[in-house]
Amino acid sequence: MRIRYNTYNNKNHLFYKNRQINDNLEQQAQALFKSWFVDFEPFKGEKFVESQLGMIPKGWKVGTLSDLLDIRYGKDHKKLNDGNIPVYGSGGIMRLADGILYNGESVLIPRKGTLNNVLYVNWPFWTVDTMFYSIEKVPNVAKYCHLLLSKLDLASMNSGSAVPSMTTDILNKIQVIVANQDVFSSFNECISSLYLKAKINLDENKRLSETRDLLLPKLMSGRLIIKDLHS
Repeated sequence: MRIRYNTYNNKNHLFYKNRQINDNLEQQAQALFKSWFVDFEPFKGEKFVESQLGMIPKGWKVGTLSDLLDIRYGKDHKKLNDGNIPVYGSGGIMRLADGILYNGESVLIPRKGTLNNVLYVNWPFWTVDTMFYSIEKVPNVAKYCHLLLSKLDLASMNSGSAVPSMTTDILNKIQVIVANQDVFSSFNECISSLYLKAKINLDENKRLSETRDLLLPKLMSGRLIIKDLHS
């Protein structure tokens, strides 16, 4: 019995190791964001000008989130059949369905509930009415906006009473630094490898979860023999 559970526990260990790696990748991405758009380290030799958000490189401006993203409402998922497309609510993935609301790079922002659970996706998905999704108005800004919104305390902007709530009006008015297009493109290229590694780990954890759900009942009942674990 110990051998059987060791095999399962190894898979479980890999699952949590991948989560730790992704936490580290997110920290690296946030450090790069800070370097580029808070400390402006790559632009130290350029001229800076005063703005509402402090000194910024000349040619940049202060705008609002609505300059970069078109924020849209999610839709009801109850009529969708089961499938392989993730359906997101404010707490994360709710189910897998056969409908696609949007297929592309997007920042998902909670509308109700856990307001700080900002997500980045770059695959087909569906969001329900508790989760906004977004479409880029400017190329290569989705990862920038994801990192920006992730470091903000959106819960403190709560507009609800009983249930924490967010509105498009609040989100659209958030002040952001709007860099030149070549800067956004360069930053996107700089951090894309981090997001890609995170996606690979997410995919592996999805497979591990599916294996766990298949193996655990059999392990608990003793119906799985050693040769099955290694086949």
